[in-house]
Amino acid sequence: MSEERAKILEMLTSGKITTTQANLLIETLGEEPLAEFEIPRSRAGQGYQKPEEAGKAPRFTFDQIIELREHDVDPSFLKELREAGLTDLSVEQIITLSDHDISPSYIAQFREAGLVDLSFDQIIKLGEHDVEPDYLIRFREAGLHDLSFEQIIRLSENDVHPSYLIRLREAGLNDLSFNQILKLSEYDVDPNYLVRFREAGLTNLTFDQIIELSEHDVDPSYLIQLREMGLTNLTFRQIIELSEHDVEPEYIQALQGGFD
Repeated sequence: MSEERAKILEMLTSGKITTTQANLLIETLGEEPLAEFEIPRSRAGQGYQKPEEAGKAPRFTFDQIIELREHDVDPSFLKELREAGLTDLSVEQIITLSDHDISPSYIAQFREAGLVDLSFDQIIKLGEHDVEPDYLIRFREAGLHDLSFEQIIRLSENDVHPSYLIRLREAGLNDLSFNQILKLSEYDVDPNYLVRFREAGLTNLTFDQIIELSEHDVDPSYLIQLREMGLTNLTFRQIIELSEHDVEPEYIQALQGGFD
């Protein structure tokens, strides 16, 4: 009996693993499943079905088995990795995936979504940022195609949702670059904000003008009030200057009242 098999039997006897888990570990050693006489009576009847072969099972050393056990790596997790075609991972990588609760199906879904060349570190980073495969799919449905890994992470870090992009396009911003989308999100520009400016008569705003209005906290209602005071032909720059100098509509009304 190999030292590795003996250690697995010891863990089974002490109740640290089940019979099924023990057999899965033994399978990774390339050995035959437990014989009936090897199974403690307290563990009998737990059952075992040999999993379908999905690639050659890796052989773990004694120390690696102990390390996997110390990190509570479930043998069924190893089976799922094999079935997903992830057969060339190191023990350290297996443990890292397990520690981050990254399932093989999570990786497979990203591949189905088009990210087929992800490195191990990229997979871990996606998990750390709680990026779901559906997040990428929904951006594509919203019209943002060919996103790179770095762009996906930046969108997630800036809490940009696909629905935000859809609303921007509904507000008339159809040709935004990736960086412009991020900047609008950074300045918390609500798409409804743009619609209200148009309704107030300020149309054909450039991207830079939208950002400047947001930087100066200019509200569409401010423009409407200025026009009610008779300032109907203000340029964009004049609107910004009035806002910079905290010129309120009430102040203008009071000034005009002084000449009545």
